[in-house]
Amino acid sequence: MQPRTIICVTPNVALDRTMMVPDFAIGRISRIGGAIAVPGGKGLNVLRAVEILGGRALAMGLLGGHTGRMIAAMVAEGGYRAQWTRFAGETRTCTIIANEEGVSTVINESGKIEPGDWHALADDIRTAATNEDIAAVCLCGSLPDGAPDDAPTQLISQINELGVPVWVDSSGLWLANAIAAKPYAIKVNSDEFRSALGRDLPATRDIINAARKLVRGGIRTVIISLGAAGALLVTNELVAQAVPPAIQAVDPIASGDCLHAGMVTALAAGATPEQALRRGVAAGAVNALYAGGAQFPYSHYQRILTQTQLNILQNV
Repeated sequence: MQPRTIICVTPNVALDRTMMVPDFAIGRISRIGGAIAVPGGKGLNVLRAVEILGGRALAMGLLGGHTGRMIAAMVAEGGYRAQWTRFAGETRTCTIIANEEGVSTVINESGKIEPGDWHALADDIRTAATNEDIAAVCLCGSLPDGAPDDAPTQLISQINELGVPVWVDSSGLWLANAIAAKPYAIKVNSDEFRSALGRDLPATRDIINAARKLVRGGIRTVIISLGAAGALLVTNELVAQAVPPAIQAVDPIASGDCLHAGMVTALAAGATPEQALRRGVAAGAVNALYAGGAQFPYSHYQRILTQTQLNILQNV
């Protein structure tokens, strides 16, 4: 039986160029053998990871100009399904420089659209979500400059009315707006979570208590990634933490996106929330062992999964 489709939305698509520069330093000339160029932005990282993990994904997002046409061609050549919304500007380019210690320097262009471009994308997403084949809609990453201040609140409310789970991984104003609209799930790191709530959460118990308040307010699932310590899952019935094995990271960029992909793919396939958390954390860990973002082999993911521990902290 073919899996149901997970819509992976990237409002702020980018062409990501990743360079491994062992001796990188500001002011120094470095020569490298090559670079990895991939369609980037959080939603496209989620898309690739969903497909690696055996799921079925559809890319959606805004594309413009020469870079946008290049990205559309690269996504098609990779064998991924996509439904793009075109706009009159130029899609951004981002540069990632990773050194031999696995530390990455990221230089992101912000992206720029008009308010009407966002509304066109939102209309396309809403239409796509009416298909009975859709398992979830994942809204991933920041919105470009020029998006309406209240986005993506209305879109989330409209998809909620369709009965389709909405997953949000964002930050700042867009995350705060999303929380107010009560999506099915939010996936954030601890810093993004603190910032969105405007609170200092010094201990794990403080993070859990804040997440449980959101769950009581109508968000079904809250996932907080904790870096090397794995991730927390908070629902009405469960508080759990999954912890990956110790690794020597090569490029941690997109590990949070792979955590997101692992969870939503597992749930779409019928896994329990705690099983999905463990699979998500394993996907995030294995991603960090490969450059380029969501470029890991499934066989290595399976090995990491066997070493990923699940701890039930509270079971209601």
